[in-house]
Amino acid sequence: MKRGLLIFNEKAGAQNRDVFPAIHATLGDVAMVSFEELGKPERAYACARELGCEWIAVAGGDGTIGAIAGSLVGSDLPLGLIPVGTYNNFARSLHVPLDPIDACRRILAQELHLVDVGLANGQPFFECLGIGLDAAIFPAGEAIKSGGFQRWFDLLQLGFQYPRHDFTMTFDRPVEDALCHNTANESRRLVRRLAGSRERTISLSALMVTVSNGPYYGMNFAVAPDERMDDGLFTVSVFHRFSKWQLASHYRSISQGRREYSPKGIAFRVANLSLTSSDDAPVHFDGTVAGQLPLEIECRHGALSVF
Repeated sequence: MKRGLLIFNEKAGAQNRDVFPAIHATLGDVAMVSFEELGKPERAYACARELGCEWIAVAGGDGTIGAIAGSLVGSDLPLGLIPVGTYNNFARSLHVPLDPIDACRRILAQELHLVDVGLANGQPFFECLGIGLDAAIFPAGEAIKSGGFQRWFDLLQLGFQYPRHDFTMTFDRPVEDALCHNTANESRRLVRRLAGSRERTISLSALMVTVSNGPYYGMNFAVAPDERMDDGLFTVSVFHRFSKWQLASHYRSISQGRREYSPKGIAFRVANLSLTSSDDAPVHFDGTVAGQLPLEIECRHGALSVF
């Protein structure tokens, strides 16, 4: 078996540090470097080559794994995922075992899979890109994840005061062809209005828009539960007619992968789109608030090799 490089983040999630020696022992003859020692994620490829490694495994949470994965897009080095974070959305989306040792055994099997990568103005994302309320509340959500439960009040207050945005989206195909039919939360009135449209541009007022490359993001929110990371398409969800109470109930129900509550919305399936709004709506990439509108968003099919 070819030698690999193990990059690990001891600060990830709630895992005990004892798990990292066990991971090393299971993987066998691998070089090891901590995420802190690496310095910049962009050094991962060069570091692996300097050490004579033919693949990279990352033991960390979604932030660590996503950072290294972003540096390997389009490269010839495969990536192995070892989830030791809090939510592990990347691993869940690819059906990687959530037990770190079982994930190591999957890597040792050396079965390659090609997965899609989202690019927004050239910046990669793997789980979800969100615009509007979603991006505005993410900092509070991260504080809650880190134990800042006092931020719940701040999150709720922001959510109920947040204004709608006027979004304009242009798809790579006619609206009629992009439209998802018979989804659990579709707005039938809006679906009927758009069903015959051969236009490629649509304008809607909404609290937020999400562009999903995988089914999960954030606190295991299953915003696009049927989304796959290898089909070359995004699911674009427009939270069009949600009241803020409905939106809060929706997120409560879809957390941890549940689907019980489905207020009215609309979804599209596309490979590329451009998106803008009438004002300066905030943007997040996999939970990192960054970037600004307008956005040119592309699904790069099979651009990352994973075990």
